[in-house]
Amino acid sequence: MAQRKMIVFPTKNELSEAMAAYTAKLSAKFIKEKADGNAEHCAALYEDCLKNLVKEKIILISKKTGYPEFDLQLLEMGPDGHMASLFPNYPQINEKQKWVTHITDSPKPPPKRITFTLPVINSALYNLMAICDKPQAKSVAEIMKHNNVSLPSAHLSAQVENVWYLDQAAASEL
Repeated sequence: MAQRKMIVFPTKNELSEAMAAYTAKLSAKFIKEKADGNAEHCAALYEDCLKNLVKEKIILISKKTGYPEFDLQLLEMGPDGHMASLFPNYPQINEKQKWVTHITDSPKPPPKRITFTLPVINSALYNLMAICDKPQAKSVAEIMKHNNVSLPSAHLSAQVENVWYLDQAAASEL
């Protein structure tokens, strides 16, 4: 028998926020089905969904950045230094107008993906980068020791705090 997971929220407002997040997750599933495999169309639909959540005042716009403001984003980094679906030597890292962008030739499967743009990612109050395992160690060192800005993860920031959690293997080349 599967275990039941229950989360109790202390206030109605916090419950509303959780339900909004769940609704956004369902909306993403709907978008994927509606976009029929077209990554560009899917990104546009997802951005529209986010803009509707802003219009409904479920997601706020940062006064500081002008982009959607999330409380916390949990990210991870690939061995090549990518985060989200922002890859080294791909133009998506430079997108500044859109909130959501797409890629159709990702170097990592699946080839078609959508992702928040860097300004949206960096508009979060807190960003937490969690990195585990040895394959990421070289990119961690490139970013932390050499400030290698050719790696997308080197551009990660946040409005309040940006925290990197590394296991021993990921930190092995520092």
